[in-house]
Amino acid sequence: MPYLTHDEILNLYPNGSPYRLVVYHDPNWWNEIINHNLPVPVRLKFDESIRGQMPQSIHHGKGIYMFFLEPNHPLPNNIFIRHVLYVGRVQGGQTNFNFFQRFYRYVKAIGNKAGARNIMRLTNLWPDNTYVYYFDLSTRTDNDIVDIEKNIFNKIVPPLNEELHGEARLTRQFY
Repeated sequence: MPYLTHDEILNLYPNGSPYRLVVYHDPNWWNEIINHNLPVPVRLKFDESIRGQMPQSIHHGKGIYMFFLEPNHPLPNNIFIRHVLYVGRVQGGQTNFNFFQRFYRYVKAIGNKAGARNIMRLTNLWPDNTYVYYFDLSTRTDNDIVDIEKNIFNKIVPPLNEELHGEARLTRQFY
């Protein structure tokens, strides 16, 4: 399915811009991100073919994934900008929570006006500049992965994560 057009997206937001993302940058919180010894991630461009581009080794693996916006500003080549948009997790096995199955839902959101607003934005606003970083944590328990995900998204506070806890939850009052 084709991505939603700029006008289609704007029509879904008659009282504001879908491109406006409120971010919360607290360096003290960054210092509370635990060193989880994450491996080097697999980086995949997010588009309708992402599932076909996934290395077979991660299809049923488990771990953390992060959506990043990587704008192509006309800046010198040595300046690279990334904005974390969303942090999620996948669990192992043949469940609906593995990486391959989880991304079926994201791919189906491309061009879909009826889905959750945060997912519609994540999958349609920046079709040429959205990337997913997958951290394979197959040797970790599912409970460890849940704890890692919570620690990361509660300290970075990605603008399209809806589930936040503790002080991070209070940042949503700004929206």
